[in-house]
Amino acid sequence: DTCPFYSFSEAVIGETTCDGKKKMFEMISERKPMHIMDLPQLPDEKEALDNWSVMITKLQGFLENTFDTKVSTDDIHKAISENNRKNDLVKEILEFAALPDPVIGWGEMHDVIFLATPARGNNINTTLEGVVSKLKERVKQGYVHGAKGAPRVLITGCPTAGDAAKVFKIIEESGGVIVALDSCVGLKPFAEKVEEGTSDPIRAIAERYLKIPCACMTPNNRRLTELDKLIDFYKPDAVVDIVLQACHGYNIESHKVGEHVIKKRDIPFLKIVTDYSQGDAGQIKTRIEALLESVK
Repeated sequence: DTCPFYSFSEAVIGETTCDGKKKMFEMISERKPMHIMDLPQLPDEKEALDNWSVMITKLQGFLENTFDTKVSTDDIHKAISENNRKNDLVKEILEFAALPDPVIGWGEMHDVIFLATPARGNNINTTLEGVVSKLKERVKQGYVHGAKGAPRVLITGCPTAGDAAKVFKIIEESGGVIVALDSCVGLKPFAEKVEEGTSDPIRAIAERYLKIPCACMTPNNRRLTELDKLIDFYKPDAVVDIVLQACHGYNIESHKVGEHVIKKRDIPFLKIVTDYSQGDAGQIKTRIEALLESVK
């Protein structure tokens, strides 16, 4: 019970993206109200959208029963509108790293993402608007994050936070600059918007989230098409794919991603398999330095 998110929570919502997490959720259910959503993993099948819509409707019922409240259709429409605005603002903030001379680094991007992800309502949007204004001011002042002309790195792969963020630190310490975080704790949650004003907002939510190219999906060709868009926009000199140990989906999919980046995009690619310890930091530093040297 050392995680603040867990200790502060009154209920836990899980999904079936990972076998390890499913077993963990069984253990959590012995301690707290627990609701698991069965995520369809063949997203292009016609039944997937119907099934995921049902899961979201069941989640609504769980929340209403657990917290003795009622969620109206108007409430959902309002939340969609506010969340879309939040996504636009986070995207705008992260896009300041796409400038030829980035004015934001991975640490600030990381902070914005972790602030915005659980937040809702207009208060967070006002805060994010303030961040946008500050970044625009940096551009006017000629501020550059990192060394001018530093090798640009796009990060893809597993959600990475906490001690596993050592890879990000090593990249910057080695003279690189991270211009994009392509993961579930990066751009993915903010890349698209939920359609507004529909007669069925639950289905609109389901459609938007089924488009996220998680490695649990099969086939996951959308990951490559979305990666191409990021490469075109952020113009990285190298791509680093971070795989956490025991995350077999991302580990296996890394082969396809690497082939695509190297052969189709002609960009240097490095796969790093790591964990939350510091034991491999020296080895990672050596490999990162070699990668950055190759693109200078």
